[in-house]
Amino acid sequence: MEFADPTGTMRIGGPRLRTLLGLLGLRAPAVVSREALIDGIWDANPPTAAALTLRTYVAHLRRRLTASSLDGLITTRASGYALNVPPEWVDVRRFEERVRLAGTALAAEAIPQAVAHLKAGLRLWRGDVLADCTTGAWARAEATRLRELWHFATEDLLTAQLKLGDYAAVTSELESLVARHPLRERLWELLMLALSQAGRRGEALNAYRRARARLVDELGVEPGPGLRRLEATILADDSRQQQKPAASATRRAQPALPSPLTRLVGRHAELAEVRAQLTQHRLVTLTGVGGCGKTRMAIAVARELAPGFAHGAWFIDLAPVTEHAQVQAVVAAALGISEGPYLGPLEALTENLRSWQCLLVLDNCEHLLDACAALTATLLSSCPALRVLTTSREALGLPGEVTFPVPLLAVPPLGEGGAVPMRLDEVKRYDAVCLLLERSTAQTVRYLTDADAPALAAVCAAVDGLPLALELVATRTEVLTVKEIAARLNEPSLLRVRRYAEHPHHRVLDASIEWSHDLLDMPTQARFRQLAVFAGGFSLAAAEAVWHPQPGERPAVDALSDLVAKSLVVVERQPTGTRYRLLETIRRWAWDRLAECPPERTAARERHAAHVLHEAEQADQGLCGPSMADGLERLAADHDNVRTAMAWYAETPNPLPQLRLAVALARYCQLRGQYRQGQLWIRQALARQHELPAAETVTVGAAWASDAMFSFLVSNYGEAQASAERALEIHRRHDDHAGACRALRLLGSVARERGEYEASLACLQQAAALPCDDFAAAGVLMLSGFTAWLAGDLDQAEQLLDKAYRRYQSSGDSECLASAQIHLAAVAYYRGRNEQARELVDDALTTFSKLEVKEGISWALDLLGLVELRQGKVSSAIGTLRASLDLHLALGDRWRQSSLLDALAQAFVARGEVSRAAELLALAAALRETIGTVVPAIELPAWQATWDAVQERLSEQDLRTARIRGGTATVAGMLAKIS
Repeated sequence: MEFADPTGTMRIGGPRLRTLLGLLGLRAPAVVSREALIDGIWDANPPTAAALTLRTYVAHLRRRLTASSLDGLITTRASGYALNVPPEWVDVRRFEERVRLAGTALAAEAIPQAVAHLKAGLRLWRGDVLADCTTGAWARAEATRLRELWHFATEDLLTAQLKLGDYAAVTSELESLVARHPLRERLWELLMLALSQAGRRGEALNAYRRARARLVDELGVEPGPGLRRLEATILADDSRQQQKPAASATRRAQPALPSPLTRLVGRHAELAEVRAQLTQHRLVTLTGVGGCGKTRMAIAVARELAPGFAHGAWFIDLAPVTEHAQVQAVVAAALGISEGPYLGPLEALTENLRSWQCLLVLDNCEHLLDACAALTATLLSSCPALRVLTTSREALGLPGEVTFPVPLLAVPPLGEGGAVPMRLDEVKRYDAVCLLLERSTAQTVRYLTDADAPALAAVCAAVDGLPLALELVATRTEVLTVKEIAARLNEPSLLRVRRYAEHPHHRVLDASIEWSHDLLDMPTQARFRQLAVFAGGFSLAAAEAVWHPQPGERPAVDALSDLVAKSLVVVERQPTGTRYRLLETIRRWAWDRLAECPPERTAARERHAAHVLHEAEQADQGLCGPSMADGLERLAADHDNVRTAMAWYAETPNPLPQLRLAVALARYCQLRGQYRQGQLWIRQALARQHELPAAETVTVGAAWASDAMFSFLVSNYGEAQASAERALEIHRRHDDHAGACRALRLLGSVARERGEYEASLACLQQAAALPCDDFAAAGVLMLSGFTAWLAGDLDQAEQLLDKAYRRYQSSGDSECLASAQIHLAAVAYYRGRNEQARELVDDALTTFSKLEVKEGISWALDLLGLVELRQGKVSSAIGTLRASLDLHLALGDRWRQSSLLDALAQAFVARGEVSRAAELLALAAALRETIGTVVPAIELPAWQATWDAVQERLSEQDLRTARIRGGTATVAGMLAKIS
């Protein structure tokens, strides 16, 4: 890793600083999250205060760069840091760009230009990336990806040179390369081709024998189809020997693509065909029986094609989605596209993807066929550079769709009576046998002989080469020999069919799953099918809750361990602890078995929903205190189960659990910025409040307060006030002081954002007079301080906020502590104490980013941008304020959007773009008129100065035109113009 300028190479410092700069450079100019940097610097052993140490390193690195007159290169963003340099400053980016240009030239048959680009790119390569730095897992993976890209570029260069007839030079280079990289089959193909085209057919065939010997000796595999076809061509002296192998696409790892833990066996021809179809058609669907390998093929195709798309390839697993109406929101969330208060997920997707050049992989569409078809049709018609690869048991049925039936793996042919006239090495050439042996225990594979060849062939043939069935069968090699497995395949219970009887492949799948199921004892069978109620995954505690074991029954942990050992349950390690899930094909099979027992299914769903409710209420209590991070992670991990439980409660006669669950999830939805979803759940539950007994009125009051909160957060102040007043009336009637205090805080917040500061303080004073706990009292103090500084009373604000800050320190609530820091930072900023403001903002931003509190992140960026603007860093301030505005737009907070538009107008005046500033002021005014607010008192001086500058520098006609443009614009449209 080097950092050089025209005067020479700069000395960066110690190894940690070099690693930090190298990691930022790898992603420049994109943002690298704090978590990724911590992982990249310390790998699996970060220090206790890793986030603080990282900030220290960033500060040291900034000082070193500033000392070399490179101030502002490292910028702070909501989620991390970015090296703010153009791509051409980074040799990795230049290398990738040269390879990309070469690929375009090769596709256009512009061979000399391709050679020039590849040579220029390869001259930049000086060895493995960051080889002189200590790096973590993701950085090592990136270095591996770039090394692979170097290999592909080298191979493409040699291919192009062969096309130009430079056989002698290419042959010499290839002999050196195959000696260093003897397991790369494409190098051997190129060497054989170069020798053959130079008329040295004997040497070409000898190269094949050398390649085969190395592959068999070191990997135990035969050469791939490319080498075998080339050997046959040379032997036949066919005219096809003059054909060159197609240039490979350059590849790069995609963070949105899963990384399977096991090798994909076979599928070479199928992968090539699907790749070809996707280059010619915009929609390709992989169809076939569940377990045939559609998902694995889709991931492999996406990984190979991703480098050809400017925005990469994105993989969305729809298996956990249970409702058609959820598909659009799930896809948007997976792509990181946020919906606004007046912009649904479909509109958000089309708006964002219209300019994307990407490959979208929708996996497991069969149970959501109509929704997937409608979404795909809309996206393809609206987004011209989009291509879609779907996997489903049934085609979507759209015009222009190309379906590719995924075939089963090839199995050895059986003669009459099941005879297999083959040796062991011969049956191993079939992909089904290869998969079975690869997934079997090493001891089983080690002692196989020719006598086992018939049993191997029989097992593979009995399950028709279905990958999922083979993987399940392979687990039995722990306790059975291959011959014993083959003998059990003839048992009648193995072939019992319960659904899809018209399709033989479905019988095979059911037989494989049912066989594993039948090996369980009856109590464990019941527990297995009851796990089908979980969507996504579950914990051991969740399984215990659904199983509800009685005294004397087998412990849940033992039953779950048994299911894991039999490959019916998958183990997943997550930050929240160990979780488990059923493969979706197996879960559906288990669900069918559960559906055959309606009382058992009802009881399992009731226990599942009750557990989700209990966990949500427990987590909600922890969202105000030191266990907030844990509560947020637990709720996030169970999001699919929450949706399932909410859908169940919506169908049950008793409306109370639905209301309780919606209320319990309200703060989670607030903290994670899911205002739309949270309010939808609340309102759906409130629609049934007339069915509730009178004793539950307080819960109804809490629901109305939550509804008020969500309306307030998206600046619907009329609805917020009405709901808060309704909640206040309920809580007062039942002497619920905590509920009344919350309602008064909401009413005070509504008045504050409307600019009614005296009314706001009056509501908050009423709340302070109620007998509430310390946490609620701290909340009243903080909101009172918020109102005070917005009104311009900085002395009173600082006193109130300092008291709130000290109380939150005692409670251990990191989110509220960070919120208090934000308000204290605002006071410091308006008092002119810029450094103090920045320090407070940096601390708060770290906390909000760790907790993924979007509202807090956007507020922190808002103040950070104001500080940068005052310090004269206009370009940096515009970028930071724009990022804050983007987040507030996604959240739907129109009140803060208007203030950010004013701040951006001030920045554009400083940059001399006065017309743009006038547009921003007009748009802010239009927003305020819509929501019924005014410019906050504390912001009036800056607003007035900006307005005066605009009036002074623009003619009356230009000002009128700019105000018309701004007043009729949208925030999203304005964001697109700001840079």
